[in-house]
Amino acid sequence: MKLALIHDWFDKYGGAERVINSIDKCMPVDYYFAYADIMKKKDKLIMFNGKNPEIKTSYLLKFLGNKFRFALPFFPLVTKSFNSQNHKKYSVDLIISSSWCLSKGFRIGNETHICYMQARNFKYVWDEYDNYFKGPLRILCLPLRKYLQSFDKRMAQNPEYIIANSKYVQNWIEKNYNRKSEVIYPPVSIDKFSLRNTKIQDSDYYVTVGRLVQYKRFDLLIKAFIILNKKLIIIGDGSEKIKLEKLAKGHNNIIFTGFLNSDEISNYISNARAFVFSSVEDFGIAPVEAQSCGTPVIAYGKGGVLETVIENKTGVFFKTQDVAAIVDAVREFEDIICNFDPRIIRTNAEKFNEKNFIENFSSFMKKNIY
Repeated sequence: MKLALIHDWFDKYGGAERVINSIDKCMPVDYYFAYADIMKKKDKLIMFNGKNPEIKTSYLLKFLGNKFRFALPFFPLVTKSFNSQNHKKYSVDLIISSSWCLSKGFRIGNETHICYMQARNFKYVWDEYDNYFKGPLRILCLPLRKYLQSFDKRMAQNPEYIIANSKYVQNWIEKNYNRKSEVIYPPVSIDKFSLRNTKIQDSDYYVTVGRLVQYKRFDLLIKAFIILNKKLIIIGDGSEKIKLEKLAKGHNNIIFTGFLNSDEISNYISNARAFVFSSVEDFGIAPVEAQSCGTPVIAYGKGGVLETVIENKTGVFFKTQDVAAIVDAVREFEDIICNFDPRIIRTNAEKFNEKNFIENFSSFMKKNIY
């Protein structure tokens, strides 16, 4: 059986690429495709388990380099062109796509197509439209939005099988695409995080990690911790960093570390009082990594986090995405802090390890393909 694997685009190594890494370990891939490829070689070697395979990319996006996302209005043309570019050029029996945008629409012949949906697809024109199109642009682009939504729905009918990375995404797929799917949680590198050796209540700071971008709502965390007057360490970099630093100016309890390596991040999380998380994520790897350290999570109770955090056992939730709710949640956490057992928290995280992902994915393949 000839197998092709397609990813939307290779630019940096993150959670979606860990899924590729695990699939590559358990499946003999013959061909690799992506609409764009600007990833550094060292990251590819990690992702492809020491290999550096040829990635077949779209002619239409190649000339844009790292600006390929600006081709958004032309993504339907890009998808059609890429299918034509590879039509019957390769002898393929099975395609596995890793999709948060375009890959679910890939088709080069009569092969079977399994799509692993890494997220709510094409969020730019669905749930997060208002985050990407602001002011007059929001109104002007409404016709484009409807066109791209229609295009996205058609693409979602292409795969024979769909796998969702969470129940949250599974429900979204059924609502927007009218498709059934099976849930297989993505692999989290549990073994890279050590169980904390300090008591939770002995720590004097809270921590959060992520790209400093608007939708992750670090601004809410900063405002809440200014009110609480408790130390918050923010790890990461991104387009909102300067704006967030201005928001925290004059408040010495808010500390920005910038980008850190995985060992440094693990050390901060392992010694924190709790990990705080204010965004809506389709799965949310960071809260699972925090639990891997035995560190409890304080999170906005929406999205994939409801499937990975057990309330009052491995963390607490705040019900609305606002400052007052975060303040109340931290105070609630402080009242019950002695109830959290790092070993129980770590055990919960282990359900999402790579071994379970590979077993579940292989079982899916045996049931539906082999």
